[in-house]
Amino acid sequence: MDTIDQFLTGALTSDFFAGGLALGVFGVAAAFLRVAFTALYHAIVRRVWVSLTLDNRSEAYRHFCIWMEHNNVLSHARHVRMTDGKWARGTKGYAPAPGRHWFIWKGKLCRLDRDINEKSKVGASHNQRPMEVLNVTVLFGRVETILGWIAEGRALSQTKDRIGPGLHILKGDWWDHVGDVPRRSIDTVLVDDDRIEKVLGDMRWFYGASDWYAERGVPWRRGYLFFGPPGTGKSSLIRGLASELSLDIATLDIGRATLTDDDLREAMMCAPKGALIAIEDVDAVFTQREGGEKRSGVSFSGLLNAIDGVAAQEGRALVMTTNHKERLDPALIRPGRADVHTELGLVSAATARRLYMRFFPDEHGLAGMFEQQLGHQRHSPAQIQGWLLANSADPKTAAQALGLKSHLQDIAAE
Repeated sequence: MDTIDQFLTGALTSDFFAGGLALGVFGVAAAFLRVAFTALYHAIVRRVWVSLTLDNRSEAYRHFCIWMEHNNVLSHARHVRMTDGKWARGTKGYAPAPGRHWFIWKGKLCRLDRDINEKSKVGASHNQRPMEVLNVTVLFGRVETILGWIAEGRALSQTKDRIGPGLHILKGDWWDHVGDVPRRSIDTVLVDDDRIEKVLGDMRWFYGASDWYAERGVPWRRGYLFFGPPGTGKSSLIRGLASELSLDIATLDIGRATLTDDDLREAMMCAPKGALIAIEDVDAVFTQREGGEKRSGVSFSGLLNAIDGVAAQEGRALVMTTNHKERLDPALIRPGRADVHTELGLVSAATARRLYMRFFPDEHGLAGMFEQQLGHQRHSPAQIQGWLLANSADPKTAAQALGLKSHLQDIAAE
């Protein structure tokens, strides 16, 4: 014990040891202060900065890009990246280069971090592009501020260079906005009676009936089944309804082999807001309900649960189409899954005359002859339209119903 006391006494009287001890204490204190300062800094940053991360698989990414371009928030950027004419649908010109960019908007200091991953691709196989991630940060802001910018971009996208309903296609586990489809008037879908107007009226009522459903405790969902032979206007009716009601179209290919029950359920849950969901040719998915060879990764029960399960999205209309209603399981098209059944069939001579008049509005006499020659014959609108298109420069030939019959026979022979 005396030896230790002597050693400590000698060490403490040594200038070298005392200096080393002081440096050690100073280093520990500095390290502690650094950790404390870092923790305090991050705590302050979390309180005074808000941020939102977007990637180019989402509609929000596109809407934010449109907002930035419309307001020229990065017009001063000195580092830019050349593009193929646009860097997000609805934008044009060049884009900010990957990295960090600062801007001030309405008195708030903002930061944009853009990252591009060339190895990760998104989009359809014929139009793939690198994965891009944007991180938007605002000093003394709120998340609602950034969401407001996205909402403004969404409103701009509704009117900017828009030719009709937006088309969304499920790509893997996300919805890809592939562009707009031309607007189509509901009057261009030809039938012999007022069934189209009834469908339009029903769907218009549905989208305005959220309170009605809530008061009755009923899920705010509605299903439609369009059935009939090929070429009778089922797809055209979907586009016409979306055009009339200012809806987008979200189309699902449930026959895709890689699509699973979980993928389908999540797709239905996160379908784009304000979009009409379309499943075309639903009869082609399964050969049989049970025991048959399954053509896709989606099971029958998975399809039913995605349509009206507990997690199914509300406030949306679902349209299914088929050429063969008789092949569909009754469980799939019962009320609650397919509430409105509308048949689109072959049209009469009187309806065919209306289509003729669209091609040749001044040829009333020839239109009457066309109707008379058709007599009791019934054809699909697509067949009649194909004949009129083939003779669009010759109204007299187009009015020959016998020529139409021969034209259809030649097509069948091929």
